[in-house]
Amino acid sequence: MNSDPPIYCSRSTILLKSCTKLMQLEGTMSKLATVVMLILVAVGLFGVGTANSSVVDSLTYNGHKYFLISENSATGAEAEAHALSGYLATISSEAEHNVLWNAWKNSLGTGQGLWIGLERANYGQTSSPFVWMNGEPVTFTYWATHEPNNGGRGGYTEDYVAMDNRFSGEGMWNDLPNAGTDFHAIRGIVEVNAPEVSTLVLLGSGLTGLILRRRRQGKSAPATEGNGVEVSQDSTPTP
Repeated sequence: MNSDPPIYCSRSTILLKSCTKLMQLEGTMSKLATVVMLILVAVGLFGVGTANSSVVDSLTYNGHKYFLISENSATGAEAEAHALSGYLATISSEAEHNVLWNAWKNSLGTGQGLWIGLERANYGQTSSPFVWMNGEPVTFTYWATHEPNNGGRGGYTEDYVAMDNRFSGEGMWNDLPNAGTDFHAIRGIVEVNAPEVSTLVLLGSGLTGLILRRRRQGKSAPATEGNGVEVSQDSTPTP
């Protein structure tokens, strides 16, 4: 498993070096170039989140980045997901489920689980359906037998969902409260769909080429007097 801070640093370094090079090439950038560069920096530095102490591990699957975070409540896990510019994982197939569960099931203790992005559309209403927090349609579920059952014993509603290791099936889903005495999930899975570094580099390279062309055109254009008459630097003034 790879560590995430180096990923952030590498991505940031590439972008910052690109910015510095562009600024050296063009003393005063055009408004358009400035806007584009600001967008590149914003996406590159913040689009995939920033280093966070709650991040335990990460993996890449099917073009998406997944972060294992240490968070004891469902709402806390959601907040951490937003801080990482992502959302709690949307699982759309058994293959995706198996990849995530097999990667991180050994990080859990007995009776613990992993928060995912499935939650009630209306908190506190047991008749409300479960939906993905990122708005994608629910096309796959992996509920354990008799789940969801809103089986809280403390008079609360089980509005959130976790992969749970208490069932015979591998990481089968269980509805849980946000927190409480019957609370079992201690970690969460954050999903981020971010542009690759290669895409950002290509955009930066295109901007560099645009600026260089403008510079060359500016140097090759002949100087003119106020009346539009071309002036040659080698000409000798007529007395």
